[in-house]
Amino acid sequence: MAADNSMESEVSYALQQIKSGMKKSGGTTVVFLDSRDSTPRLFEINRQGEEILLKTYPELNSASAETLEQIIADTKQMAPNNKYGLVMWSHAMGWLPMNHSNTSSLIKSNVSGKIWPNTRYCGADEHPGDGSTGMKMLEIDKMADALPDNAFEYILFDVCLMGNIESLYQLRHSCNYMIASPTEVLAEASYNASGFPYEAVMPKLFGSKNELTEVCQSYYGFYNGKSGILRSASVCLIDTHELDSLYRITRTILTGKLTEMSNVDISAIQVYHTAKIPAVFFDLKGYIQQIATATAYQEFNTQLNKTVIYKASTDQFANDITIDKNKFSGLSTYIPLLKWKNTKEYLYYFQSINWSGVYY
Repeated sequence: MAADNSMESEVSYALQQIKSGMKKSGGTTVVFLDSRDSTPRLFEINRQGEEILLKTYPELNSASAETLEQIIADTKQMAPNNKYGLVMWSHAMGWLPMNHSNTSSLIKSNVSGKIWPNTRYCGADEHPGDGSTGMKMLEIDKMADALPDNAFEYILFDVCLMGNIESLYQLRHSCNYMIASPTEVLAEASYNASGFPYEAVMPKLFGSKNELTEVCQSYYGFYNGKSGILRSASVCLIDTHELDSLYRITRTILTGKLTEMSNVDISAIQVYHTAKIPAVFFDLKGYIQQIATATAYQEFNTQLNKTVIYKASTDQFANDITIDKNKFSGLSTYIPLLKWKNTKEYLYYFQSINWSGVYY
């Protein structure tokens, strides 16, 4: 839980949910928490919903690969087990690097008069404790380097916009399954609408594929049962062992097409970006459909269905974007349009994101 940022206000709600869920669970939960105004600490939550302190830390940068490596190592030493899952709880902007271009405008709330909705960088740290100043982010290539191969049964991203093919492909060797949202994730504890409903999903986080499907169903059902702007959620469950095959098929379609795709018509492609974030998250299937032959698209779609085990979305997100179920593949992608060629994210994409190899 990287909460040395604006997610501080969501910590109490999340912990209460986790503790309630652990009373119905058969596993062990270890939490690393770095919040704004308290000492970073590692603690276990037992099946009575009680905290058991394992270790405290000096002020540190919870948005660094080194910290992530350290926390994983400390957890495996202090809470040894045969299998592990990893939940990343913080802010995120998908695969985009720190100081990416800002092409967005802010949305004013029609609920409370503030910026709405509050939503959830895989780690953002305002007080890194290393002598530097300013916000730090954990970028996707650095996160991939920090995570050991085959370390986890699953990774669940309780953060925004991580249901993108670029991030999931980069991290594919670290786990068997991933759960993520191609849209943002609400962070409004005061409205009982903040991330995954842990009271319901904790008992299911210690199983295999079937239970992980139920986690996704619970998440979708929780938000789909709400009304108004709170009825906003999307989720996908990914089989990471199918991602290499998806890459290979996509590469046969896109290789040598970078110039052609730099001017592709994006008007008919489903988007997952609201007006307050960079407009770079497009549906993967809709994008491929623009360029592939009928036969190639059928092969791609068959593999996509093997890769995305479960997907669901409300028909709107934050009253800002409409999500067409027929266009919803569960995964977003970046389209390297010509207008972005000199931006930091375009350069980062082709220098550091492995998925960009589909164009060569």
